[in-house]
Amino acid sequence: MSKIFDLFIIGGGINGAGIARDAAGRGLSVCLADKGEIGGATSSWSTKLIHGGLRYLENYEFKLVRESLKEREIVYKIAKPISKPMPFIIPYVDKIRPAWLIKIGLFLYDNLGGKSNIPKSKTLNLRKNFPNILQEKYKIGFQYFDIQIDDKELTKLNIKDAKRNKAKILEYNKVKKAEIIDNKWIIHLQNGKKIASKVLINASGPWINETLKKNIKLKSNKKIRLVKGSHIITKKLYKDDVAFTFQNNDKRIIFVIPYKKKFSLIGTTEVEVKSPENKEISKIEIKYLINSVNNYLKKKISTKDIVDTYSGIRPLIEDFNTATKVTRDYVFDLNIIKDLPLLNIYGGKLTTYRKLSEKVLLDLKEYLPNTKKGPWTDKKKLL
Repeated sequence: MSKIFDLFIIGGGINGAGIARDAAGRGLSVCLADKGEIGGATSSWSTKLIHGGLRYLENYEFKLVRESLKEREIVYKIAKPISKPMPFIIPYVDKIRPAWLIKIGLFLYDNLGGKSNIPKSKTLNLRKNFPNILQEKYKIGFQYFDIQIDDKELTKLNIKDAKRNKAKILEYNKVKKAEIIDNKWIIHLQNGKKIASKVLINASGPWINETLKKNIKLKSNKKIRLVKGSHIITKKLYKDDVAFTFQNNDKRIIFVIPYKKKFSLIGTTEVEVKSPENKEISKIEIKYLINSVNNYLKKKISTKDIVDTYSGIRPLIEDFNTATKVTRDYVFDLNIIKDLPLLNIYGGKLTTYRKLSEKVLLDLKEYLPNTKKGPWTDKKKLL
């Protein structure tokens, strides 16, 4: 245990991977440990989108949408081999949202992020453009674009680049305990080894408060709400390479997205759960997704069409709103314990992982004097 790392990161999801890549590329010594496979939990259970969060505009989260749209542009630029622009169609339903509201939302979505290479939104004649997909009652639609991406591969590419810059990555190696001894963090691993570090980052996603309480022996300053987002995968529902954003009577939306050439990905639900381990899709969620699709498509689906399902648990900051209105933004909880920093990362989304990583290193700047350069990850491609 002679080496003392600049940073030790608990959690190999997209946030932990992004921080490891950014920090290692700035010349810092980095060690990251995950209890399972890199990118094997929340970061591989998403809807596979890099997006601005069109629906967040209804909650007036303009700052989050602006940052997300800017990041959508950057992530597409640095990760083109695993991403592509995807057109999304919103069939108009006057009883759910008025046309003027959708048009204002799309205007903001087109412009909040500044200059973009991604196509702008437009109004479509659905009967003319998609006569064989949607039911006859849907006449008008609105088209916008977001980026479809391989979420797990994005995480792994960040880790690959971190390793290239000499970061130490430990998979299937749970952190058993972290404590301060002789003015440094000592991290006890499942394999019996001990790692010393100047800074400790808790990026364990839905397990964040559990890690803080059980492994670091500290009380959390933040409350989180665990929200399960479930998806079903069916045989391909239509031939067109286009996704749909379906509005439901409860004002929630779901996506139907072409997936791996032969399938359609349908999701997501939002169900509060008590444990990050409670990630099985329920019959109620399956019924909700099937009914939502059947309200729009000509071709009806049933449970017989489902070839697979998956669910992900997202840790959202508790702000005592309904699950659909809880912010998707991220919050840092920086604690200085005996002059040593512990940074807990709450919330966040796939789209903003790179910017989050930059902000981590900015906030920890005074504790990382070995940093050799400034922000760089927006320019270097992930290979």
